[in-house]
Amino acid sequence: MKDLGKNIILIGLPGAGKTTLGKLLSNIIGYRFIDSDAFIEEKTGKSITDLFQIGEDYFRNIESDAYKEIADFEDTIVSTGGGVVKRNENIVALKQSGTIYYIDRAVEDITHDIEVSHRPLLKDGLERIYALKSERETLYQDAADFVVKNDKPLEELAAEIIAHHIGAGKEGEAHDNPQ
Repeated sequence: MKDLGKNIILIGLPGAGKTTLGKLLSNIIGYRFIDSDAFIEEKTGKSITDLFQIGEDYFRNIESDAYKEIADFEDTIVSTGGGVVKRNENIVALKQSGTIYYIDRAVEDITHDIEVSHRPLLKDGLERIYALKSERETLYQDAADFVVKNDKPLEELAAEIIAHHIGAGKEGEAHDNPQ
């Protein structure tokens, strides 16, 4: 099912399901899968937690460079870090090669199964996810070409994204983001 025209870029809060959904999509349509955090860790030889300990700005600079590189890839599904929307340059780079899907998952669902020890911004407790949702919701909405509610089985979410992506590829652009 390759050659749909654009990369599939998944954005959303930590724990929204971007990586799990991205891997499933990759298996279904045959695109390669990239988790941006793993990509950054491989490039730097350091964990995201270690990079954050140096400083959030330091990490965000490395992250922006990574998204510029990832934007040159083709036939790729990208699971972004939750803070991808903190810098508009990231969204501009990613939109050049892909359609951005906001995976919108209820905070209550995220807090039931998130592992905070691997999430640098959540180390102060799960209440932080509520603050992140409030802080970033408008940014996610504005960046998205299409919003997907993560409130159903992953297979249904994948089918929704694939159906939209095929349609968006034929039309050339997606404009399904309800503002």
